[in-house]
Order: sequence, then C-alpha cells, then structure tokens
Amino acid sequence: MPDPSQSIVRQTYAIQSLTATGMSEEAQDAQTFCLRIIRDFYGIEYNSDWHADLDSLTGSAESGWYSSQNGGGFRIVRDEVGNIIATGGLYNLARKPGTSARLAGRYGDRKICQIARVYLDPAIRGKGLGSRIVSELEADARALGYDIAYLHADAQTPATLSFWASRGYREFGRFSYPSPSGGMDTSVDFDKVLSRST
Repeated sequence: MPDPSQSIVRQTYAIQSLTATGMSEEAQDAQTFCLRIIRDFYGIEYNSDWHADLDSLTGSAESGWYSSQNGGGFRIVRDEVGNIIATGGLYNLARKPGTSARLAGRYGDRKICQIARVYLDPAIRGKGLGSRIVSELEADARALGYDIAYLHADAQTPATLSFWASRGYREFGRFSYPSPSGGMDTSVDFDKVLSRST
C-alpha cells in the first residue's frame, strides 16, 4: 500500500499572489490559516497589536500592509481541494515604526521590506515549498525597489533559524519583548541584501 505522505513529495503546488483584499473569502482564508499556525506552532492567541498586518488582509487595499500599492505582496498556496497550506508576505518596514526606529542606525535611508508570515502546514514542511515562496517574495521585493529584506524569527525555533540562514539571511542581532504567556521572548534579526542582478 502506498504511503500517503509520499504523495506530498510528488505534488507540485502553485504559488499564487493574493490579489483580493477586503472581505474576500481568499483574504479571510489566508488570515485564518496564519492565525491557526501562530496558535498551534507558537502557542500565541490572536492579539490585535501583534496581528495588525493580518487584520489588514481583510481591510481595504489602501490600508493593506500587503497591498502592492503600499509596497507589499502576499502569496498563498492551496492544496488539491482548495485549502490554504502555505503563505508568505512582505511589506514596507515603515509599517512597523518601532522596528524601523530600532534599526535606523543599521539601514539609514535604504528601502527595506520585512518578510513575514512564511508559514507552512506541518505536513508539507521540509519539501522545498518554503524556499520557493521566499524566492518569489524576494523577486517581488526587487520589483518593488527594495534594497534589503529584513525579518525576525523566534530564537526558540532552531529549524526556522536554520531555514533562514540556508536562504542567505544573516543573523545580526537579537531583541526581547514581553511574552503573551508571561516572562520574556527573544527573536533573532536577519537580513539579506537584494541583488538587482538575480
């Protein structure tokens, strides 16, 4: 009997741009998927301060962090029955004033995007789909004129940290913040210069 998990390896998934914002079913599905991964993987429940970017998926294009008119983009991947199984996005780092201020000395006046919400359903991790999503986001960022892609990842997720390092992102710092469950959490800062020639 064939191993059903092996069909995932052979399956080729199409990465699509999320073009509909507002109350579209597609935008709501993307938001729901991301919030589920955040809850299940990180143990973090919805927080309007931490998830404003996801809330903007269901808002207007004018206010959307991920809308192309605001220098953003969002990718989704659906399985054969239409469920979202992976996401990834980018937005102008200026959308995060605290982070922009914290990193101002590093970046000066260069145009910086933040790569965010690169999430995969656990059943498809480790099969190359995350790398494909990141490659497409980087191409989007170059097309939008960004010089550098910035991101941060939870310091307690070694596989995630290794993934970003394998994609050419360099760790350059760490920062701590209050955990929603009490105490402090730490994230790792990464960035990558976006060469225009690739």
